[in-house]
Amino acid sequence: MVFFCTMISLPMKAQNVDFENIVKAKPLVVSGGLTANGVFSAGLPNNDSPFNYFLSGTLNFNILGTINVPVILNYSNRNISLSQGYSFNQLSFNPTYKWITAHIGTNYMTFSPYTLNGHQFVGGGLELTPTNWKIQLMGGRLLRGQFTDTTTTGPTFERMGYGYKVEYNPGKFTIGTTMFKAYDVANSIPEDKRYYQNSVINPKDNLVMGLNFSTTLFHKLQIVMDYANSVVTKDQGGEYASSSIKSLAGIFHKNNATTESYHAFKSNINYNIAQTNTILGVGYERIDPNYTTLGGYYFVNDLENYTLMVTQNLLNNKLNISGNVGLQRDDLQNTKASKQSRFIGAMNANLRLENGLSMGLNFSNFQSYRFVNTIYNNITRVPGQPLDSLQFSLISQTIGYNLIKQLKKTETRETTLTFNASYLNSRNKRDNTVDSTSQSHVVTSTASYNINFTKQKAAINLGVNYFGNDFYNSSLRGFGPTVAIRKTFIEKINTNLSFSALTTQSKTNDISTSFTVMNIMLMANWSPAKGHNLNLSSSVVKNQSSTFLNGNIGYSYSF
Repeated sequence: MVFFCTMISLPMKAQNVDFENIVKAKPLVVSGGLTANGVFSAGLPNNDSPFNYFLSGTLNFNILGTINVPVILNYSNRNISLSQGYSFNQLSFNPTYKWITAHIGTNYMTFSPYTLNGHQFVGGGLELTPTNWKIQLMGGRLLRGQFTDTTTTGPTFERMGYGYKVEYNPGKFTIGTTMFKAYDVANSIPEDKRYYQNSVINPKDNLVMGLNFSTTLFHKLQIVMDYANSVVTKDQGGEYASSSIKSLAGIFHKNNATTESYHAFKSNINYNIAQTNTILGVGYERIDPNYTTLGGYYFVNDLENYTLMVTQNLLNNKLNISGNVGLQRDDLQNTKASKQSRFIGAMNANLRLENGLSMGLNFSNFQSYRFVNTIYNNITRVPGQPLDSLQFSLISQTIGYNLIKQLKKTETRETTLTFNASYLNSRNKRDNTVDSTSQSHVVTSTASYNINFTKQKAAINLGVNYFGNDFYNSSLRGFGPTVAIRKTFIEKINTNLSFSALTTQSKTNDISTSFTVMNIMLMANWSPAKGHNLNLSSSVVKNQSSTFLNGNIGYSYSF
């Protein structure tokens, strides 16, 4: 494994070692926490094991008061399938000494949005922060190869990767370079197993190189630039003639007839007007059609954005307003039947008054991938099933509003009113035409009245929920109450009882059905001694056709 950064000579200052404190320090100090949970489930579909256990822990070993070695563990006897090839069972070591941090085991690392962007890998990494420098190195397995039991996701090549990011910041500016290399191991899937949904799965090869720069002039003018070039070979195993690609990454990559080169660039210039608490800015972003790397899961591409930005504080900093507005166009290579230009914008406004009232309003029609967790999903989620927050949706428009009003506050009682509402529009396009079969509209709103009895160490929450999900030729709407009661006994036992219900109407192809879903949960938490915590919980979820029951007993210890 060769990293280009070894060609760079790094000026580093010597580190002073405090030998007196090392002699006085304990040889080994262990701190952290361990958590164990046992979950019993009944009524789960395809549930071969009604009892499962989950173990997690974070330990830190401090050696001679100087070296820290954190260890992170997640393990379960249950076969949990998360999207994007993520592994639930994880073990990682992250020792730290002064400005050196190592990552060993299952880890995540981000170089930039256009190169390596939060991809899980099993292997090793380093983060070095000597004076004026920030260096990131990584290498390991990105995906595990598999070709059995792949009816849902298809066969997957074993994918390996390595890379670095080096930044130099003497104080007045920051300049950096990035390299990320990923490739599929061709022999990890037999040739007769490379078929999925009438398509052939081919091994890929990818090299991404990037440059970034930022500086601040006259303490007011900030300039930020980020560029990346991704070269992707879609089939590295075929007998193709070699080709030449004249680009930053292309000259270092082994190219063939299936190799394509993509570019991404983003820049921002911001000016700070201190006298009026105002920030003005302009931005430009261009991402080539089909831009992708093997170091990320989702990429928005084929777009060019021109934006103006303003941030303003008003009313003695009680009101903050920020926004972006601009123009976006697609079909950058003129290959579609039609192209589109549209206005884009994002706005955030937050108001906080002295009478206990605060509210916020936001809007955006910038495209982004996001995990959407709806009210219906929260109430009907199968007990004992870990939440897969990696199921992203392409969001093209969002609107949100929130309000918090403190109605009364005395020595014995505090009452608060809250309200939240949001709207999401998700849609995919094909040749600049909206694909109606994938379009969805999601509306959610919640209102709650909270009473906190301070002396009695109790609280009551009364709420109401509404949601409306509109999809292609179908819709789902629901409305219902939520009641939650919290009480603390003898200072060490906390209890919580909650009840949620939704009267739901489903409509598909003009056929309507109505049903009720309910979620009842009881929780108790006991802290018998410092650092020790025992919790018990039980919940019942009833949906349209089934009833699910689960019980949980957990123990945690922190030290």
